[in-house]
Order: sequence, then structure tokens, then C-alpha cells
Amino acid sequence: MGGQLSSRNSHLTRRIEYLQTEIAKQDSYVLSLEERIRIVSENYSDPRQTKIAQELSRLNEKKSAITTQQSNIVSELKEKESELAQFTAQETAEKLKSKNLHEEHVSLNEEKHQLETRLRILEKEYAATSENLVKLREKEQELISTSGKSVSQVNEFDSKLHELHDKEHSLTKEISTRERQSDALSRDLKELGENESQIQKLISHYGYTESIETFEVEPILKALSAEQRVLSESINRRAAEQYIDLATGYRSMSTRKNELEEERNSIVKFIESIEKDKRQTFLDAFDIVDKEIRVIFSKMTGGNAWLELENEDDIFSSGITYMIQFKDKPKRTSTSISGGEKTLAAVVFVLALQKLKPSPFYLFDEIDAHLDAPNSEKLAKIIEERSKGSQFLMVSLKDSVVEKAKLIYGVYPKNGVSHIVTYKDKRLPSMIT
Repeated sequence: MGGQLSSRNSHLTRRIEYLQTEIAKQDSYVLSLEERIRIVSENYSDPRQTKIAQELSRLNEKKSAITTQQSNIVSELKEKESELAQFTAQETAEKLKSKNLHEEHVSLNEEKHQLETRLRILEKEYAATSENLVKLREKEQELISTSGKSVSQVNEFDSKLHELHDKEHSLTKEISTRERQSDALSRDLKELGENESQIQKLISHYGYTESIETFEVEPILKALSAEQRVLSESINRRAAEQYIDLATGYRSMSTRKNELEEERNSIVKFIESIEKDKRQTFLDAFDIVDKEIRVIFSKMTGGNAWLELENEDDIFSSGITYMIQFKDKPKRTSTSISGGEKTLAAVVFVLALQKLKPSPFYLFDEIDAHLDAPNSEKLAKIIEERSKGSQFLMVSLKDSVVEKAKLIYGVYPKNGVSHIVTYKDKRLPSMIT
């Protein structure tokens, strides 16, 4: 719109410039004619002068018309300039608004980007947490599944420890025996040395000075000592401590395993009992409602109606089918019958539910509207029987239903105002109005 006004303004400006040029030309032409008139007036006759005067008058009229046109164009130009200023201000406001919207859009995009980034971070954290949870559950299952293996391993360790204890005991006995033998040999060697010295002295006394062949005992003792060290190093002296640690760990794991199994069994039993009670409660309610539907529907229509489970093995995941069979008609589901029949079936179902869990108060709004006279009368009888244990408020236009009521309120208009008429059964107490 602003572009069109600018184009129109430029066009009018060029038009004004053109008209000003024409006016200047006409002014020059008028001056020239006036000069010619003057000259003609001085030199020529009156008829010629009259013609020139007429031409001058015509030119003056043309000049006036052009001047008027110029004024109109100037006025139009001013109006267009004013409109252009308004549109320019409006365009500036729109640009400012567009700028603000753009900034708000950029801000929202940044906030969206931040939220998306935060969402991705949270999704990664959720995935990591879920993966960690799965690993922990797998580890728990692995611990539960491997607890039996741990028992066998601990038993195996027990047998090995017993074998090592026996071996250590036998080696200790053997070392003690070898130490006693070593002490005995040392004493024997000492005695032999003393005997050797005495014999040497005795031999020297008898004149024998040559050395008698002897053998060294030290290498034998070194070999025996080395064997003793090897035997001492081969024995695991921390076996008893390790056995205590393993036995303690096994007992704690076994105790924890037994606790987990007991908790699991108790939870499973609790869930099974809840499922059993839930199923039994549902089936009891189902049987009561089904029985009442059969009785009420038979009283009202002479036909049959009943409930069927779609899947008796999985009653909570499947549905319930409401089967209807009117007298002398084939059986059909409640969704395949006519509107009036659906109304009758719905009323029967509501009354059957009322038998399951009676309420002290019921409000029915023209539930007999689609019933014929016989069925309305039968419905009134059933509600009259049920009114002994509960109170029924019912809006109805059927005479067969109204005549069964103990307290009747009639509403009728008169002169644009609603009026109420009350009828009370004389058998009712006086306090009920």
C-alpha cells in the first residue's frame, strides 16, 4: 500500500511540474498576445482587435481551468502526502512490531534450543539410568542365580582347606620329627667328636700319628635345613584366616539369599492372593448382575438377556458382551438393537447394578420416554418394588408410571409463570410433603 502511494505521489509531482511548465508557456503566450493586441490596436481596425480579444479571453479561460486543475492536483497531492505519512507511520509501526516479533521469535527459538538441549541431556541421563538399572537387575539376577554355585565353591574351598590343614599337620609333625632327629644327630656328632678326640689321644699315646679317614656332617645338615625351609615356605600360613573370611562371606550371602527368596515368595503369594480375591470379587459381582438382568428383562419383556465374558481365561484384559433376545426374535448384542430396545436394555442394566450395590437415593429423568405403555407399566412395578429399600425420584410423562408414585409434583405454565400441583398418597406420613 505504501509503495502504491509513493508511486501515485511521484506521478502527481510530475503532473504538477508539467502543468507549471504549461502555465508558464501560456503566460508567455498571453503576454505575447497582449503585445500583439496592443500593436494591432494601434495599427489595425477594430474587427481584428475583437478577434484577438476573443482569443485572449479564451486563453484566459484555459489558463483559469489549468490553474484550477493545478489547485486540485496540489490539494490531492497534499491529501496523498498526508495519507503517505500515515501509511509511513503505520509501516514504521508494523516494522517495529515485526522487529519485536522477530526478536521474540529468536528468543523463543533460543529457549526452544535450550529446552531441546536439556531434553536431550535428560534423555541421555534417562538412558544411562535405565541401562544402569538393567545392569543392576542383571547383577542381582546373576547373584541370585550364582548363589547356588557359591555354595558349591565354598564347599570345595572347605574340603581344600581341610586337606591343607591335614597336610600342614603332617608336615608339622614331620618337621618336628626332623628337628628331633637333627638334635639327636647333633648330640651324636658332638659325642662322636669327643670320642674322636679321645681316640686320637689314645692312638697318639700308642704311637699312631697318621690321620684316620673321616667324613663331614655339615653338608648333610645344610641339605636337611634347606629341605626344612622349603617345607615351611610351601605351607599357606594364612589359610586359617582365609577360611574364616570365606566362611563368613558364605554365611552372609546364604542368609541374604534366603531373605531374598523369602521376600520374593511372600510378594508372589501376596500378588497371587490379590489376583485371586480380585478375580473372585469380579466373578461374584458379575454373577449377581447377570442374574438380575435375566430376572428383570424376563419380567419386562418375556425375553432373555444375559452377560457373556469375551475371554474367561483373561477376564481383565477382555471385555463383557451384553446379549439381548426379545420374545420371538433372535439374540443380538446390545449394540445391534434399535433405539427403543437399547433404552429398555439400559434401564434393565441400571436396575441390575442397583441390586449389586444399592444406593439410598436415585434420580431418573424420563427413562421411560422410548417405552411403550406395557413396558412402562412393568418398569413402574419394578421401581415400586425397589422403592421399599431406596428412594426414587423420577421425571415421567406416562400415566402408568405416575399412578404408582406415592408423592407427585405436577408442573404447568400459566400466564408465563410455572405453577406446581402436589398430590400425596394418604398412606404416607404427614411429615412428607
